[in-house]
This record gives sequence, structure tokens and C-alpha cells, in this order.
Amino acid sequence: MIGDTIAAVSTPLGEGGIGIVRLSGPDSVPIVEPLFRPADGIPLSEAPTHTLRYGHIVSEGRTLDEVLVALMRSPRSYTREDVVEIDCHGGIVAVRSVLDAVLKMGARLAGPGEFTKRAFLNGRISLDQAQAVLDVVRAKTPLGLEAALDRLDGRFSAAIGEIREEIAGLLADIEVGIDFPDFDIDLGRLLEPLVRLEKRVSSLLARAEDGRRVREGLTVAIVGRPNVGKSTLLNAILAEERAIVTPIPGTTRDTVEGETDIGGVPVRLIDTAGLREPDDPVEAEGVRRAREAVARSDLLLLVLDRSEPLTGEDRSLISRDWGVPVVLVLNKADLPARIGDLPYGRWDEVSVSAERGDGIDRLRMIVLDLLLGGRVPARNTILLIDAWERDLLRRMKAYLFRGIEAIVGKKSADMVAEELRAAYRTSGELQGIDVSESILDSVFSRFCVGK
Repeated sequence: MIGDTIAAVSTPLGEGGIGIVRLSGPDSVPIVEPLFRPADGIPLSEAPTHTLRYGHIVSEGRTLDEVLVALMRSPRSYTREDVVEIDCHGGIVAVRSVLDAVLKMGARLAGPGEFTKRAFLNGRISLDQAQAVLDVVRAKTPLGLEAALDRLDGRFSAAIGEIREEIAGLLADIEVGIDFPDFDIDLGRLLEPLVRLEKRVSSLLARAEDGRRVREGLTVAIVGRPNVGKSTLLNAILAEERAIVTPIPGTTRDTVEGETDIGGVPVRLIDTAGLREPDDPVEAEGVRRAREAVARSDLLLLVLDRSEPLTGEDRSLISRDWGVPVVLVLNKADLPARIGDLPYGRWDEVSVSAERGDGIDRLRMIVLDLLLGGRVPARNTILLIDAWERDLLRRMKAYLFRGIEAIVGKKSADMVAEELRAAYRTSGELQGIDVSESILDSVFSRFCVGK
């Protein structure tokens, strides 16, 4: 609730160099001042804004920790409220003791994302920028971080604002004709700017799809019969010993997962149990989990042993319709080839030696090409937005398209105006204007407490 003072730990709990207890609200200074014993003797209420001061936190006659206290007065703070941050020693006991002390003095424990929510509600940042804060925190690759920082600058919100302004201008032209029947409006001259707007929204949607991949990552399953080198391949791509490797067929009984960065895109690799008819219940469970991994994958690496002739199991796997892109990985390229003829041109094919690492870089590039249509995403070509925002963009595009259809079909000005009004309202939602409380709760509930 805006108006009270909230507090939370803003750093991960555990041993570390520093732990921060953050307060925001009108009583931040009155709550901390009785607890803080500054070395310079100047009360916190008399200290200038944006200062960092040394001292101790003392509660009920007991010194809790040696601290630094930062003061940021309203409106020059993250939340546009009075903010006090207490920098403690990094450790669970010290940080929790300081947090408990400020809660006893009247602060309320903050909910997930409540500091950032206050920054939005107090007009310091847009809803788009608030969500960008979460993208910065959750970035899995340097490219993801760069895209999140771009969004934090407010570029998406600015782009939507420009589109909204143009829609408002077109809508005003139409409504003049509706309100004043003697004023003859030529709807045909609105067609070109409407088409231009629809293309701009389509471009944002295309960039958002790349952003989804950069943010959420992609899943690649490694499949094949037992003992073709799937686990060795996983280790080679990850450049670490993630999976157990032995000469014994069927070593992998469960899925083994690991994450890597390919061209700035986070990729989750899943090493699966050998796909064959199992001989025992444990192996049967491994095969079942392997099939589940295949079902949730964006791409498959089908591994074959090129040093041996194709088996019936190999041929069965090659002939299967997997329903997702497949790369044939011919492993053990360091040994003489005995695999024989393969189906020509059906899938991308690459020879590797997972044992020595030969061909792994080429395999990584093939994976990236297939997952991103041959395009390596650049910072300025991707857009990080969530599913809710993508849905609003799709609705905006649909409203604009229907407005275009209404003009082409020589429909009434009222029908064109109705579609533009809907597009205008949707653009407002994207900017955080008139957004329902439930949507705000959904957005900020994904944040950690203390952010």
C-alpha cells in the first residue's frame, strides 16, 4: 500500500562481502534514525541527501552490526520516496538482525517487486522499463543483458508512444467527419499511413520473437541409440564434464541437462538415454524421460556412430518424423568411416569427434542457424517483451489490419474509427496507461523480494 514504509533484504541471503537492507517510504528516516549510531554524531534526519555514512546499528542496547548507511531523499531516489539503504556485513544472521530491527520499528516487509512497483506508480519509470529491470536481473547471456538495458532506456515504450500518437491523429481526422456531416472526409488518404503503422507493429512482433528466444532460451535434445557418444557430445558442447561417460552401453539412464551460450542465445542441452526397446524397468523409465525431452525440444541432435555400419535402431531413428528440425551428428570422425550411405538432403549433417572436439564449433553454428533462421541476433534487432505484451501487439496489429480492410472495402467512417479506437486503447495498455491491478500484480509478482 502506497503511503506506508516497506523494508526488505535486497541482496541474496548467504555469506558474502555485503548485505543490503533497503527501506522506502515516508518513515524511512524516522525508523532508521533511532537504530543508527553514526560515527560523526550527526542524526540521520539532519544529513544531506545522497550521502553514505559509517556507524553501527544498535537495537535494545545491543550492537547488531557495523554498517554504512545511504540516504536518498524524495524525489531523487529509485522509488521517488525517501529511501534508506543499510549496508551490513554479508551474512544471514547480521542481515536478518538488522531487518528484524527495522520491522520492529514500524516498517512493513515488502512484497515481491514492490520497490520497482512503487517506482512505476510514482511515475519514475514506465511499465515497460519496470519489466526491463527484471530482464536485466534474469539475463542469461551478454546479448540478453544488452537487450534488457536497451529496454530499460525506454525505447519500446517510446516506439509505442509514437504509434499511439499517430493513431490519435488519424482518429481525430475521422471523428471530425463523423461529428460534422457537412465536412467531407476522404478515408482513402488514411490508407497509406495505416498500412505504415501496421507494418511497424509487425516489425515489433518479429523483433519480439527473437527477444523471446534470447530471454527464454531454446531446448536441444541429444538422441540416438546407446553407446554412440551422446554424453561425450554433451560434454564437448558444454566444455565441461557434465555427463558420466563410460564404454558400457546404456550408462545414461536419466536425462542430463546443461546450459550454454550459442551466439548470444541461451541453449539448454538435454542428454537422453539411448532410444531402444528397454530390457529393465530402470532403463524403461530413462527411455520414457528421453521421449518427454524430445517432446519439449526446439531441435534434435540425432547422433550416429560413423565408425560402425548403420544398425536397425539407427535406421528406425533416421526414418522417424520428429516434428522439429533435426541435425544428423556423425560422431567418432577420428576413426575410419564405416557408416555407409545416409538419406541425402533430408537434414543438416555434420561430422564431429566429440572425444577430440573436432567439428563442435561448426555444429554450434548449424544449431544457431536452424534455431534463428540463419540470423545471428544483434542488440538493436531484438525486443524483450513478455507474453502479455506480445498478445497486446498482436491485437494492435489485428485492429489496424481491420481498419485497413474497412477502408479498402469502403465501409463507413464509424467502422474505421471503431478499429482505431481499439488500437489506441491497446497501445495505452502497452504503455501502462489504465492497466488493471491484476495485470500489475502479475508483472511485479515475478520479481524477487527487495527489488
